[in-house]
This record gives sequence, structure tokens and C-alpha cells, in this order.
Amino acid sequence: MRVTIHDIARIVGVAPSTVSRALSGKGRISPTTRERIRKVAEELGYQPNMLARGLATRSTCAIGVVIHERHLPLDERSFYGVILETIEAEVSKHGYHVVFSTLRNQSLPRCIKERRVDGVIFLGTDINEELIRPINEELPVVLVDHCLSGLTSIVSDNVGGAYLATEHLFSHGHREIAFVAETLEDPSFRARFEGYRQALEWYGLRVKKELVVEGGRRSDSDQIAMKKLLRKRKLPTAIFAANDFMAAGAIKALTKAGLSVPDDVAVVGFDDGALATLVHPPLTSVRVPRVEMGKTAASCIIKLLASPSETSQVIVLSTPLTIRESCGCKGT
Repeated sequence: MRVTIHDIARIVGVAPSTVSRALSGKGRISPTTRERIRKVAEELGYQPNMLARGLATRSTCAIGVVIHERHLPLDERSFYGVILETIEAEVSKHGYHVVFSTLRNQSLPRCIKERRVDGVIFLGTDINEELIRPINEELPVVLVDHCLSGLTSIVSDNVGGAYLATEHLFSHGHREIAFVAETLEDPSFRARFEGYRQALEWYGLRVKKELVVEGGRRSDSDQIAMKKLLRKRKLPTAIFAANDFMAAGAIKALTKAGLSVPDDVAVVGFDDGALATLVHPPLTSVRVPRVEMGKTAASCIIKLLASPSETSQVIVLSTPLTIRESCGCKGT
């Protein structure tokens, strides 16, 4: 027998209208009552009547999640795969489903053109601002791992995390620390470079241009960057890579060149995803809170759908350093 809001209302001891507002995220309800209602609804296996809701509110009950094609394929262990899975799980608690679309040639997905979604979450920095802003005039928009003025954005503390990584290498006695990235045109990598620069400056060092290398937006970016670095007359004693992909590539290239990590060159990455524990030695890396990013993005889009006039905000999530062996530590 189908569970209704009347069943939930009877158990919680509130009016059916209160249950409706709590589950839709609309109206003023105390956090305690809202949480009790959601808990009972989940225990009873409540499923909202999406067709009825859509007809009553002209809502599609769908949230678009858009990512650039270069991040494909996604899986449950990939950076954006974890975020997408979390968003999907969280919005479903509010009666929404996710319509996932890939952006190709900076052309809007049909689900957005045809208004088959109520709001949009954009993942990553690869989608042009010129495409995002017009959508925000029509639909609620949330950015993840990207930040634009006037739009609700969820980002990791790229500057702070990079500072921690560089400072950690400095504490191991390293003074010749290279910075390796795909491209500094990427806002996230540029912010991580800034954290690296600030840490060096704090310890009285300057950025050496010859120790900053880029591999470009390509599948072998890690090896292209490392070829440039290994051609240098004097190698650095440590490498801070802007993401784990570049860090893993650095370890591979150094090992192939007959160098030991961390004895000859220490390596630290940024992301702390599944890859960090698969490389040898295990990678010390700055942790990006992917699950928290997904939960926060879902919460923000639900709030914007309930209150379109909600003030935009930039939410910066902390990025701790996970110590393993690639930096010279014994790991944890």
C-alpha cells in the first residue's frame, strides 16, 4: 500500500500540510520537526507522487547536472563521479531526480534548452561564463569546483591546501620545490599555484620560473610536464603537483628516469582520491571533500528552488593534508 503524507503526519503528530512543506523544502518549519518528518518518511519508504506535484506546480522535479566532456568517463571513484553520485542521492530525498548531461562544443544540453529541469548544477571550470550567466537568468544555478561572482558556488580551499602542501615539503628541508600542473589557465590550478607562491614567500623564497611547468589540456599532460622538468640542468628536490593525476605521472616519470621517490625527489599531490593509494609509494595529497561538495551543492539548489530570491553565496570547504609516504613521511 502506498505511503502518503497523511500517514507520515499521523506518526509525527503534525498536519499533512506541514509534512508537505517539510518534504518540499518550502515554508518555515523548525529544523527539528523537518528532520523528524524526513526520518519517518525515509523509514516508511515514502515516494512522492511526482506526476501530481509536477501538474500542480509546473515543476519537472528534475535537476540538471552538467559537466564538460573532457572529464568523461565518470565512475564511482572519479573526482566528479563521487560528487555526482552524492548530489543524486541527496536531491532524491527531496523528491527530485537528476538529469545528467555532457557539454560538447560549449552547446547547451537539450534538457536546459527545453526547460526540462527546474535548476542546474555545473561541475568544473571548463564551462564558459558566457553560457552559464544567461541560464542563471532563467533557472537557479549552482557551481561546483568553480566560482563566479553573483552565483552560488561551492569550492575547496585551493589556496590554503596548496599552502599546507608546500609548507609540509619545506618542513622536510626542501627548498627547491617545483610546481607541476596541466595549465595555469584553469582557475583551480591557478589558485593552487597562488598558495604555493604564498608559502614560498612566507619562508623567504621566490618562485623560480624554471620550476613551474605545465603539460597542457591533453591525456598525456603529466608526462609532457615531467619531460620539461627532467630536462632542467638541476632537478628540484620536491614536486608539488596541482592534482593527483599530475602527481602520479611525476612518480611514474621519476621512477622511469631511475630516481627514487621520496629519497631523490619528494612528491605531493592535490585531490586525495582513489588514485592516491594506488601509486607507489602511496601519495601524500591535499584532500578535496568531494562528498561534502556534493551534499552542499544539493542543499543549495534545493534552497534556491524553494526561495529563488535567496542571496548567492560562495562556500569554501577546508582541504586538509593527508600524509602518506611520497613526501618522505612514514604515512598514517
